[in-house]
Amino acid sequence: MNTEQSYRASIGAIIVDDDFNFLFVKLSIEKGERYDFVKGGMKKGETELETLKREIKEELGEGFVYEIIGKSSWYFIYDWGKEFQEKKGFRGQARQNYWVKYVSGEINLQREELSDYKWVSKENIVAELKNSNFSEIEINRFLTDFENIFKKSITSL
Repeated sequence: MNTEQSYRASIGAIIVDDDFNFLFVKLSIEKGERYDFVKGGMKKGETELETLKREIKEELGEGFVYEIIGKSSWYFIYDWGKEFQEKKGFRGQARQNYWVKYVSGEINLQREELSDYKWVSKENIVAELKNSNFSEIEINRFLTDFENIFKKSITSL
């Protein structure tokens, strides 16, 4: 691992519906065939919100209607394997997540990168985060943000 390489800036969307189900998308075989949040790298000159809106539109389709609720209080930082580091030119990714409320519309997955999606209940979210390689610290931060950012903002509407 090249520890002198920088982290690629990326943005993620933690999408939650009215029943507190969380949207996970399944990456295609080429991307590792695992479930994760909608996410993607920032393009040069893009703001975080521009990246967020672009990624949601690209990955879920034009008909997906949502509301941006708030910004996560922490970054999800992870290293890539050596081969991927060499291919991409970065040590890994530093992802800023945004909390997003699903409003309406169909999901039309971008099939080049994604193969499926699922809604995960609040009761099963911890197990799903563990399957997605979140650490205990990251899971605790996620749950704290859920209570302090997402839940508070939608109950005050």
